Amino acid sequence: MCDIASYLKMSPANVYRFFSSKVAIYDRLVTRVLEDNFPVIQLGSGTLTSAETLREFILGLHGGALALMRDEDKIFELLTIADDERWPAFEAHAQRVKGIVAELVEQGVDAQEFRQQDSVRAAECLCASTAALWEPKAIKNFNLRHPLITPEVLISFSVAALRKGPS
Repeated sequence: MCDIASYLKMSPANVYRFFSSKVAIYDRLVTRVLEDNFPVIQLGSGTLTSAETLREFILGLHGGALALMRDEDKIFELLTIADDERWPAFEAHAQRVKGIVAELVEQGVDAQEFRQQDSVRAAECLCASTAALWEPKAIKNFNLRHPLITPEVLISFSVAALRKGPS
């Protein structure tokens, strides 16, 4: 806390006027990192299909996580802790991701690109099946544990489960 206060040129007591604890400061930092480094997509504003948009969205999450892991190892470690300990900022991020995926599934169902299904449940399944690509605690070991699977292959496999066809 003293380092933060010193950097801000204020007393630790003054910092606590804005944040209730050191964890609250870290949680706010995690919020900022997630907002600045992970894609926000404009739903329904392009020529891509729902499947293509899902692919691009998950690849964007993957790319953002890899960039942080490669370039900002301390920040990435903080995200890993936030993910592992279920900090509010990371939980909000995970819910935002699931919400975007659910909207894309619903759009795909409406466009008859995907079969009729519960979009929230489908989003949970797709997010769970691709978590190794975008959740900090899982991404570190993805290439070590799955050397034959590329992110594109995993996403295509997961999105294929949404499509129309024999079940």
